[in-house]
Amino acid sequence: RRFTELKHYSDELQSVISHLLRVRARVADRLYGVYKVHGNYGRVFSEWSAIEKEMGDGLQSAGHHMDVYAASIDDILEEEEHYADQLKEYLFYAEALRAVCRKHELMQYDLEMAAQDLTSKKQQCEELATGTVRTFSLKGMTSKLFGQETPEQREAKVKVLEEQIQEGEEQLKSKNLEGRDFVKSAWADIERFKEQKNHDLKEALISYAVMQISMCKKGIQVWTNAKECFSKM
Repeated sequence: RRFTELKHYSDELQSVISHLLRVRARVADRLYGVYKVHGNYGRVFSEWSAIEKEMGDGLQSAGHHMDVYAASIDDILEEEEHYADQLKEYLFYAEALRAVCRKHELMQYDLEMAAQDLTSKKQQCEELATGTVRTFSLKGMTSKLFGQETPEQREAKVKVLEEQIQEGEEQLKSKNLEGRDFVKSAWADIERFKEQKNHDLKEALISYAVMQISMCKKGIQVWTNAKECFSKM
């Protein structure tokens, strides 16, 4: 049950992080456009300043602030990409969790197949030893059509089956032990993953928020500077 829940969780984690990254990419594209369009302000103010005497210096200075503002988006998006990469890592971690779940499913399947095989061999051995067939089988039908096996043949087959049963029991015991060890070690790793995930994602999201706040403050400062330039004209 724990591994089934973990598989669902890893699917959902990968889904929400993928969606978050797509949203961030769309916002970044729009932001890039807004910043670069501010470069048009810079160009227009500079061209305007060339035909003005009293207003020229103020317009030129305001245009310079706009140019600086437009150019700053490249560094901002580079920093954003760093935080996006931290989120992308958890896409791979989610895939790693699913791989652990798949391995557990395969181990469980092998264990069930080994148990079924052992049960089947025990039933065959019992049928040979007692001479009774409890379930319909090709072997039982063949015996009815062509006659029963000799005691020596049955004894030889019983001996072979007993050896196979012993091997099967040892194999089943080994698979059970291997499965328990895997669950124990895997779950310890998963608990560490959860703890590290909470720390990493919290840190990345806070850093992203702080970066957005800083970026907005720089935008306010640019327009404050432009306002002062216009006031001095």
